[in-house]
Formats: sequence, structure tokens, C-alpha cells
Amino acid sequence: MNYLRFFLLSTTLLLFACHSGKKRETADKPTKQTSIRHARGFTISSYPGYKVLEVHNPWDTTRLLNRYILVDKTKDLPDNLPDGVIVRTPVQKVAVCTAVHAGIWKQLGKADRIVAVCEPQFIDLPEVQKGLAAGKIANLGLATSIDIEKLIAATPDALVVSPFENTSYGRLEKSGIPVVEDASYMEDSPLGRAEWIKFEAAFTNEEALAETIFTKIEKRYTELCELAKKCKSRPTVFTEKKFGQVWYVPGGRSYIGTFLRDAGANYLWRDIPKSGSLPLAFEAVYEKAEKADFWLIKYNNPQQDLTYSLLQSEYELYKNFAAFRNQQVFAVNSAKSPFYEEGPMEPEVILADMVSIFHPELLPGHRAKYYFKMK
Repeated sequence: MNYLRFFLLSTTLLLFACHSGKKRETADKPTKQTSIRHARGFTISSYPGYKVLEVHNPWDTTRLLNRYILVDKTKDLPDNLPDGVIVRTPVQKVAVCTAVHAGIWKQLGKADRIVAVCEPQFIDLPEVQKGLAAGKIANLGLATSIDIEKLIAATPDALVVSPFENTSYGRLEKSGIPVVEDASYMEDSPLGRAEWIKFEAAFTNEEALAETIFTKIEKRYTELCELAKKCKSRPTVFTEKKFGQVWYVPGGRSYIGTFLRDAGANYLWRDIPKSGSLPLAFEAVYEKAEKADFWLIKYNNPQQDLTYSLLQSEYELYKNFAAFRNQQVFAVNSAKSPFYEEGPMEPEVILADMVSIFHPELLPGHRAKYYFKMK
């Protein structure tokens, strides 16, 4: 490790030592509670001199996953802060682990604050790709194995990660850089997931902007839900395709399952009480979905779009589905559209695509952004 990196590491460790440690639970009463209408995974409370962001454990809702104490960097730390990870705000430089988080910072008008990313090959935002090419944004490698030296050299004020069950951040926490766990992907409703823009905005003091953005999303999404209720029938639909020997089918309470219900479709696995996916054999999927009206697929191929001939070449038996024979397959190529970067923050656009697929008479002239009819 060269001298610069040693100096940075020593400095951040010292700062972490000064600002970490166990502190009491707050006995203060919040002066404001941020309105969270759909998301179930976090809360934001304001107190004199600081804010508290609590992230609930999505795998054990009786426990907290983490607590963040946000203090204005121009002010002294208040006395008797509660236990939690202290983050000085507004965050001026941030490292992100996923395309979704990068997309949120762009939507908040803060893409220029991204100084490091993981797995940049999956982030199609022009701002990020230009920053990487110019050497202004560091490539931290895999999200599961972050390059600590590059992270420290980038000197971000925070690192935003997607948490997984029983994950430890020991090595990252020792860097002195606050690890911010954004569990938005565990929300089972599209509006709940999109509302996490308020969580990220708290770190940049852009709560008012986040509320404005989300209110517009919420209004349009609700309008589309009401429009879909006017449908005369609910066509049957199934999703995705085999991955190796397994076909992962979203549960009825999943993010995708909620989308399909709100779009006026009859999702064939709607009765499975799971928010995650169910691993099935091809035969089990075929037995239930053979006569389904529609088939929706997500894939990533920068070279070419998926076609019926390519799909059949992947697995010959796909041709036996009625949706394949009737050419009612619609697909998202995430290599050519910002589905994972922008999609979670614009669920109303995804919903409009789906309503147009299942009930085109309800949205005449709709121009798709994500889901296109396969050729």
C-alpha cells in the first residue's frame, strides 16, 4: 500500500473511531416524521440538530437492519446522540453498488456526486460511463468483493449498498466510510420501492424534491390502476424463462406480481404467498402456462434483441407455449433500456407499458419504453 493510501486509511479510521461507538437510544420526541405512504422498509424522523433514518430488517421485521444519524456537516455533533451510524450531510461524494442507486442520484440531480461504482458494465447511465472513461469515477469491481483501496482513494462520504440476509460489512466499516443499506429491492410494491427516493434524498437534503418527484409518480400510477380496473377481462400471463435447469417464477406478492395485478392481468402464480421467486422445473411451468395469453421476459443482450427464432434456439420446447405460437411475447432488453437504472423510480412508466400490452384499447397510441413486442 503506497503512502497516500496509508494516509487516507489512517485518517478515515481515526474519524470512524471518533464518531462511532455505542450511544443511548434517543429519548427525544421527533419534531417531524416524514410521510412514508407505501414503503415498509424505512422511516425518517427529525430531531433538534439531527435526523434519524431507520431501516427495518426485511428478513425479520421485528428488528432494525440499521440506524443512520444524519448531522449537518457545518454544525457540531449534538450531545447524547442515539446509537447509529453517523453521516455528515449533505453528502457531496458517494459510491454506489448498483445501477438502481446510480439512477436515484441522477433523478435527484446529483449524478455528478458519484465518485465510485461497482460492476459498471451493468450501469448504462451516460454520466457514469463518461466519468469512468475520464477517470473521475472509480471502478470498485464486484459488489460482493469491493476493492477497498480504490474505495478509500475515491474518498466518498458514503457507500450505498443493497443488503443481503446475514451480510457483514466488517472490512468496509473499518475503512471509516459509512455503509448505507438501501433495501428498496425488498419492497413488494412498485410504489413502495419508488418511495425509497426519500431515503436517498435525506443524505443530500433534497427531501422536498423527493416528495415532489414521488407525488407525481404516485398520482400517475394510481390513475393507471383505476384505468386498468375498467378492463372487461383479465388475460392470463406468465414471466421470464429458464436459467440453466431452473425457471424462477415470481411469487404472487412480489414486485412483478403486484405490477401484473395492477395492470389488469391474471398472473398464473398470483396465489403463491411469496414476495420472492419460486424455483420450478420447466415441466411445472409448462403445465400451468401452456395456454397463457401473454409471456413477459427480461433479458440482457447488447448485441441483438431477442426474437422468436433465438428464443426457440435457446430451448426448443418454448415453441409449444400458446403465447409463443400466437406471437404474444413481450420483452425488456436491459442492455438497451435503463430498466434497472430508471425503472424502479418510474413504476408508472412500466405499468403503462403493461396496461398497453394487456388492454391496448385503454391506452391508444401508447409508446412503450421498456416492454416491446418480440419479433
